[in-house]
Amino acid sequence: MAQRTQLVAELKRALRARGLTYADVAKPLGLSEASVKRLFAAGDFSLERLDVICELAGIELSELVERMQHQATPINQLTLAQEQEVVADSKLFLVTWLVLNRWQLDEIVRAYDFTRREALRYFIKLDRLRIIELQPDNRTRVLVSRHFAWRPGGPVHNYIHQKLIKEFLAEHFHGSRAELIFYGGVVSAGAFTQIKRTLQNAVRECTEIMDRDRAVPLEERAGAAFLVALRPWQFSGFSQFLRKMPPP
Repeated sequence: MAQRTQLVAELKRALRARGLTYADVAKPLGLSEASVKRLFAAGDFSLERLDVICELAGIELSELVERMQHQATPINQLTLAQEQEVVADSKLFLVTWLVLNRWQLDEIVRAYDFTRREALRYFIKLDRLRIIELQPDNRTRVLVSRHFAWRPGGPVHNYIHQKLIKEFLAEHFHGSRAELIFYGGVVSAGAFTQIKRTLQNAVRECTEIMDRDRAVPLEERAGAAFLVALRPWQFSGFSQFLRKMPPP
């Protein structure tokens, strides 16, 4: 049943990409538009009808199955081309950021200065980029996994580093709701690995808290961000005074 649902979803996507409607599908099948809607709702296609619809959508059945299998595998990372397209348009980047945080169309239109049509246009772009699957009533299914990460050193990472983090750290962290902890030391490779694993677990727990919090009405929530960073590092103001080690 799940595979049938995935196949129908991929077939709908192929039709949308060509701007085809149920009415367009009805003609070559010799059916009414209402009958085609019921056919897609049930997902009960004969091979003959499936071939006709695939031909109309300009796609081979084998390619349709391949796309379906690809969609069934959660995406852990976008391609370089996908990230470049996302950051090239600031509004698309915003919508991408929101849908990756599981926002739906109505929430975005309510909270941000988008018309419904404009927001839907960006949803269609994200559907084409295979970041989301656009479903009936403009609901979305996010295709990236819960362990999704931007490409290290990629376009989005660079954008975040140059814009978001710079702005995030520009203000002092005052008040009871703010927290900034900076701690460093000299550690072994084993301790470094343990610290990294602990931070990864902490981030996973924090994102799960955010996911559960979506049950709270939007009006009762406010923007928040946290930054977790770890890398081999020594402050240049200190390292300039390091004693040079003699050659072995």
